[in-house]
Amino acid sequence: MKNTFLRVFLVVLFSNMIVVAIGLGVVDFVEDRDQVSADVLGDIGVSLVSTYEKSGTSALQEQARQYEQQLQGSIFIYQENGRPLLRPLPRNFREQSSIDSDTESKEDQKASADARRSQFIQVIGASNVQYLLVFRPQDNNDAISPWAIALLSLLGLFVSSGILAYWLMGPLLKLQRITRSFGQGDMTARVDDRLVKRNDAIGNLAREFNEMAGRIETLLSSKERLLRDVSHELRTPLARIEVALTIAEDKHGMPTQQSYLDRIRNELHELDELIGQVLTLSRLEAASMQKGEIDVQVWLGDIVADVQFESQLRGITIEKTGDLPKTLHGDSVQLRHAVENVLRNACFYSGEGCKVEVCSKEVDKRAVISIKDNGPGVADEMLEKIFHAFFRSSSARESNSGGFGVGLTIAKRIVQAHNGEIQAFNRPEGGLEVSFCLPLTGK
Repeated sequence: MKNTFLRVFLVVLFSNMIVVAIGLGVVDFVEDRDQVSADVLGDIGVSLVSTYEKSGTSALQEQARQYEQQLQGSIFIYQENGRPLLRPLPRNFREQSSIDSDTESKEDQKASADARRSQFIQVIGASNVQYLLVFRPQDNNDAISPWAIALLSLLGLFVSSGILAYWLMGPLLKLQRITRSFGQGDMTARVDDRLVKRNDAIGNLAREFNEMAGRIETLLSSKERLLRDVSHELRTPLARIEVALTIAEDKHGMPTQQSYLDRIRNELHELDELIGQVLTLSRLEAASMQKGEIDVQVWLGDIVADVQFESQLRGITIEKTGDLPKTLHGDSVQLRHAVENVLRNACFYSGEGCKVEVCSKEVDKRAVISIKDNGPGVADEMLEKIFHAFFRSSSARESNSGGFGVGLTIAKRIVQAHNGEIQAFNRPEGGLEVSFCLPLTGK
């Protein structure tokens, strides 16, 4: 977003600079053109020379003062021998080309500017006597330096461009924050009324976002409610079927009938477990986590101890290694569910008398928890697919598992809700390694 703000700022700034440059060029052109016409000065020169030749210097000075008031400038007249008839020009009045720019004083700069602004007219008097009329516009001591004007203009451009860029980007920054909050699970996030009431494209975008967010919230709520209702309706007949099975078993049926009843009971239990896993998966999609600080080593030790207790009859040993990281920010219950799920799978596929490793370490300010088993592993082309819902990797790993392919999907959703990653690798020595990578908040 910072890059976008900078781009908008530069575009607005350059656009304003181009407009101002064109405006200054036009003003400069008009100022250059805003001079007394040479024809007018020629007529004035002829009139002044005629007055001088007929009435002398006094009449010339009087008439010159009238023209100076009219033209708002100073008039100088020289005879062809260089003698001034009114008053001499300033001694430092000279052309710019004759001044060394490195050693030019302020007075020289002013005189040079006067020379550039002044107009020179040659006048022919009686008996073909030549005169030179010099008209110098009136000095404006209150005028601001062109450099000062340029600096003030640039300052105004920067300020106005910054304000305009922020005016354009400010609402977008607010929309970005609201969108991020909504994407992280806050279904109540909405754009405030000040943006919604704007009658422009940004206001339209804000209104459409609120409408979209409302529809999504409604759909997710309806989905969660539907799954909850369906699970309730499914579990009710399942409970009745199990009661009927119990009654049928009490009737001391034939051995062949008993085997069928046992099979039906097992299928009922699996169906009930599947319903529970689907509900868990839907809640992970719709609900936000209850996050807090987790003492990683104590928390991980409890998980290992519980699964070790469950697996002791099969002679499986779970070895925990590593003492980092110390703390982790997350939902301890949901993360425990994810790690337990993977650890139980590892124990199941390792076989009796095998060892499962649980390693924890810290890499680039991220917690890495790896679970390694000695089972048959997974085909390389299916390592990504095992995290898809209801996907079964192979007969080697799941032919007798009774699993539904939902456990790893649930673990992945939990990890993603913590801005982390979960990956699976085949170990060179055999077996599968599943790694949880989660961001840290402290040590």
